[in-house]
Amino acid sequence: LGLLIAAMALVAAGCGGGDDGGGEVTALPSSSCGALQYEGEGDPDYILASDFPLQGSSRTQTEQIVAAIQFELEQRGWKAGDYNIAFQSCDDATAQAAKWDSAKCSQNGNAYAANDAVIGVIGTFNSGCAAIIIPLLNEAPEGGIAMMSPANTYPCLTVNLPGGCAASEPAKYYPTGSRNYARVAPADDYQGAFVAEFMQKQGVKSVYILNDKEAYGLGVA
Repeated sequence: LGLLIAAMALVAAGCGGGDDGGGEVTALPSSSCGALQYEGEGDPDYILASDFPLQGSSRTQTEQIVAAIQFELEQRGWKAGDYNIAFQSCDDATAQAAKWDSAKCSQNGNAYAANDAVIGVIGTFNSGCAAIIIPLLNEAPEGGIAMMSPANTYPCLTVNLPGGCAASEPAKYYPTGSRNYARVAPADDYQGAFVAEFMQKQGVKSVYILNDKEAYGLGVA
């Protein structure tokens, strides 16, 4: 998370947000996001948002990620390079679904893209939600908005695996032709290979595979 926040200093001047910061920062909508947090000196130049399901079974994990982001910002004096960075934690889940919701992901992505103070997004937790938000941020004004995930594992968000990805992947996630997304979690193809090697060493000779037909389950399968 420290590396992710430090990287925001590299994109602050030319990727999302205003040209030089320092203007009035408008908070993201309270319908999806918590209060704007900033404890640094002066006024914030930009907003760093997080996008995770804060309701349902993933909540225990995602609340810890949000707390870690807050801790890192506090340790850095709420700065990335020379810029003052405020933070908002946004929820891509609904109470009805008790997990991430495609409509909520779309709503959040459009809100980030429309706010010229948003300099970067840490998220998402679920690859299916990332597939919705990445292209929205990719086409945001001023060259797009950086997005970095600590959890997405669907390979086709970044590469095309023969037989495993649609012909349009990953190009369809980057309509401008430039990449604005990275992840720090190993993709499913690496996880699948590791599991296969482990089972082989344990003497397993036959397996069957189930998946939930979501991007994460299908990728692992």
